[in-house]
Amino acid sequence: MIIGLDDTDSVNGMCTTYIGTLIVEALKDLGSDLIREPPRLLRLNPNNPYKTRGNGAVSIRIRENSGPRLSDKIKSVSFDIITKYSESGDNTNPAIVFIDDNLITKETLVFAKRALHEMLSIEEAISLLDKIGAEYKFIGNGRGLIGALASCALELDDFTYELIVYRSHNKRGKKFVSEESAIQIEKNYSPRIFSSYDFENNRMVISPHSDCPILYGLRGESPEILFEAASQIKSEPPFKRNLFVTNQGTDMHLEEKMIEEVLPFSSVIVNGVISKDPYTVLGGHVFFEISNGKKILCAAYEPTKGFRNIIRNLSKGDQIVAYGGVLDTEYGLTINLEKIEVLKLTEIFKNKKPVCPICGNQMKSIGKGKGYRCKKCHTKNKDSLAEPIQREIKEGLYEVPICAKRHLSKPLLRYGRERNFEEERFKFDYTKFDIKFEGI
Repeated sequence: MIIGLDDTDSVNGMCTTYIGTLIVEALKDLGSDLIREPPRLLRLNPNNPYKTRGNGAVSIRIRENSGPRLSDKIKSVSFDIITKYSESGDNTNPAIVFIDDNLITKETLVFAKRALHEMLSIEEAISLLDKIGAEYKFIGNGRGLIGALASCALELDDFTYELIVYRSHNKRGKKFVSEESAIQIEKNYSPRIFSSYDFENNRMVISPHSDCPILYGLRGESPEILFEAASQIKSEPPFKRNLFVTNQGTDMHLEEKMIEEVLPFSSVIVNGVISKDPYTVLGGHVFFEISNGKKILCAAYEPTKGFRNIIRNLSKGDQIVAYGGVLDTEYGLTINLEKIEVLKLTEIFKNKKPVCPICGNQMKSIGKGKGYRCKKCHTKNKDSLAEPIQREIKEGLYEVPICAKRHLSKPLLRYGRERNFEEERFKFDYTKFDIKFEGI
């Protein structure tokens, strides 16, 4: 059986991974070997306007042949936790689904993949759940069913791990996590652990600023390296922890598209030629236009900080690949850039005043398009010398800083590190993993 849950938090607090951890803890009490592998934290469409923060859904896999009585107990305990601990709010619509492994059909796989790229309806999720005979419960309007179902069916190609350490859900307000700890982890463990500290902007990114139960989270390539690093972090006393298999840092949300195929709320990879030079608007956002028959705007918004200077160095005629989420803005469809690849730079020339061929003095312009004339001997010359300008940017791949990176965006340091989930999924013995810290 697979348990899927989503939309248990709000912009004000709580976290779906915390609710999932409480369920895992309760199920471990029912049987130490009941959960056969780490739960999955699956980030879905990052452009969904209904999301709270990271649009993460959680799924938990239960060993087969648990028996009808135990299955009923699992369902009852899980929904009780959803009901008791989910954050209340106008936009919080918690949901939980229970699906037998053999109910994961091709249709559910397609639905899950679409949840990464599209806006799906509650009605479609309910229709599919009813069609495959899955059990589900929800509070509110049922929007959480979309992510809950998708988290059960989404197939992983590449994957990473996240070790999340929590404070008590009753504790609110300022968190203490040593910034120096994050700095040392970034220095000592990158690229095996990624996105811990942003040196470019002097910002710690392992501890969220939101009033949620997450004290800190470490993202990396193996459980062992995350446990080792976590033992070196100085923080307030932690409460619980959990290890997740996740699609974070994989670019799983991006799809290659032609400009005419781009839709709002999708995440795309678009190849094109810059057809309008970069320009800065009020607020410090930098825009430019690309074309491959059709045209679309690209934007490096103010939170991308120094990345905007890279964009400012682009020029009309450069061939690029834009990576990012599509927003429907006041300017029209706009790609909110996560990465950019410069394939080919156009040559830019500056006009150099020619030297008089008779007397050697520098000639002066006599008007736009009229050429040049020597002031001394009055010799005329219609031509100027075109001198190439040294570009401030080189061909290659550029990304936004860590502090502006989406959970799903693959860091450049992970390129070439793709992994086979089916080959690695059972290497870590989750049955021996302790949720609680000593003394709790």
